[in-house]
Amino acid sequence: MSSRHVPVDLFGDNGMKADLPAGLINVANMQEIPDSQEIFAYRDFGASIIIDILQKVEIEDPEAAAKFHLDAIADDNDSMEHNSILVQRPTTNGLSPIVLDGRQILKKAESIHHLRTLLALFRVNGKNHDVVVSFNIPIETGQGRGKNGAVTVEQEQLVALDFYRAVDSLRIVDYNLFAV
Repeated sequence: MSSRHVPVDLFGDNGMKADLPAGLINVANMQEIPDSQEIFAYRDFGASIIIDILQKVEIEDPEAAAKFHLDAIADDNDSMEHNSILVQRPTTNGLSPIVLDGRQILKKAESIHHLRTLLALFRVNGKNHDVVVSFNIPIETGQGRGKNGAVTVEQEQLVALDFYRAVDSLRIVDYNLFAV
């Protein structure tokens, strides 16, 4: 394991585990969040990590289901425009996630913001739930890269590597976490 990443218990001590960057801020320590969600923020820039346990969407095609979840994030953000591409890649954790790389254009505080969202959808076999891992990376926040919470090119690349590390390392430890 790289020294940049540490194993993190998600949804209690025995729910799930994933390797995440060391030094993240656990948002649950600062504000109330639902039991079905984990939120982490990077300390030095505006990128965030959200892991959700959601009711399984009634879409059988996994790619279409992943797109549904990404579209929901864009809708929650009041995105003016959004798109995504499917990322084909081998997985090492046996859970076979569908991975999308999405882009959104948002209008906030009278300026245009660009957000990259990396999303992985894990369909939980035999359960009525989806696990969605999303890394939200502010590319442009109206003042240019690396300013006002936006990432530099190097930080964007680092967060993308962190995303793939988290997706590849995600393990469901206790399937009782998912009510039938």
